[in-house]
Amino acid sequence: MDIKLSYYHVATEPFFDELEKRIKRVIFATRTANVRIIDEFSWNLLESGQFEQLPEDFLIDLANIQLIVSSDEDELKSILAQNDTVAKNDTDLYLVVQPTAYCQLGCHYCGQEHKSKMMSETDQQRFLERTRSKLESGKFSSLSIAWFGAEPLVGLPVIKSLSPQLQALAASFDCSYDAKIVTNGLALTEHVATELIKDFGVSFIEVTLDGVAEYHNARRMQKSGLPTFDKIFTNVTNLARREDLQVQLNIRCNVDYQNYESVSLLLEQLAAEGIQDKIGFYVAPIHSWGNDAHTRSLSKEEFGEWEIAWFGEMVELGFRPILIPDRTPIVCMALMPNSELVDAYGNIFNCSEVSYVPTYGTPNEYAIDHLSGKEMPGKRDRLGNFNQQVRQGEFPCSTCPMLPVCGGGCPKSWLEGIAPCPSAKYNIEDRLLLSYALSRIEQTKETQRAEEENLSVAY
Repeated sequence: MDIKLSYYHVATEPFFDELEKRIKRVIFATRTANVRIIDEFSWNLLESGQFEQLPEDFLIDLANIQLIVSSDEDELKSILAQNDTVAKNDTDLYLVVQPTAYCQLGCHYCGQEHKSKMMSETDQQRFLERTRSKLESGKFSSLSIAWFGAEPLVGLPVIKSLSPQLQALAASFDCSYDAKIVTNGLALTEHVATELIKDFGVSFIEVTLDGVAEYHNARRMQKSGLPTFDKIFTNVTNLARREDLQVQLNIRCNVDYQNYESVSLLLEQLAAEGIQDKIGFYVAPIHSWGNDAHTRSLSKEEFGEWEIAWFGEMVELGFRPILIPDRTPIVCMALMPNSELVDAYGNIFNCSEVSYVPTYGTPNEYAIDHLSGKEMPGKRDRLGNFNQQVRQGEFPCSTCPMLPVCGGGCPKSWLEGIAPCPSAKYNIEDRLLLSYALSRIEQTKETQRAEEENLSVAY
């Protein structure tokens, strides 16, 4: 079979391996998110297509990770077809619920309009029936619920009402049940955390901290102007230390020009509490939420450079950063034909970034349905046909080697003319080299430990 080097790869610059005394490169096969370390001589043969000069077992391995492929394959077509198939055949019913339209915070970069509105009992029952009708199709083996905002914990009474009914509904169709919540953390007390995890099936909690108190409180204050950092930080650290609760706790730090210098300080403060190995942590650039918040963000290149520095600090402090992105066949709920978000007014969307945003009009132009059945202006295909648009070359994703691991980014952002390319596109080579360096350090430690054990036995 005629073969070629896959277009979907990233290669670092050559470097000299001091231990093996050879020049190497780290190669990232993005179609499968696999990494290989290849010596410079072999890499030159691969790049020039001289496959016959390479060992058969070496080529078989590269074929298995799709770093080399059939020479007549249309790789873009293959990747998008696989993405479509995964989305179509997904057996997890993923639904997002916004139990309230209110949030206690007045974050300057938020584009939502918050009002004191809870999901009504009527709409709760309509949502349950809508969920039942989806499960009756028989194609799902699991039901996953995401509690989202405004601020979902303001809507805790709705969560308490719906969760047992959703759990029972999943069980009646022999489906597993799981839930997650994205919260500002202000109301995430020990009692609330216990309820969420033990009673309501929440296994993942994400909380936002925009740096240490000085920076966070200038951005994520209460609507009254009162600070929020100390209470949120206390709630986070208390939860992280709970050994009786099984939950993945993530900290997200939103950054722009006003607070990016506080990331390091926040990392140090979290590490000082001794919870760095008990939480996930990541930094995200401020993005447009129907407003101009993105104009205050770092450039993609600047963020990429800073992120590498933060990765290094995280490693030194004992965090476990995710350096290498995984394969992403489904970029977001917009491409999942059965997934949807329902807000506190009963509006239904296939995007989590548009509800409560006055920029999108009344009724919201992205609303694709309503729990009452009344007609809404939005269409699922507006965002849902993103893969087809990439296939047709409407976005630069069609020529980007990172497409398999980013999935193309946010479809709504592309439609609004804002490139949503992830930071990994701009720092992937540094990520690969850092990952390799860490693996070599670990190998050296293991070798030293083995030598010490052998020496101990000998004596």
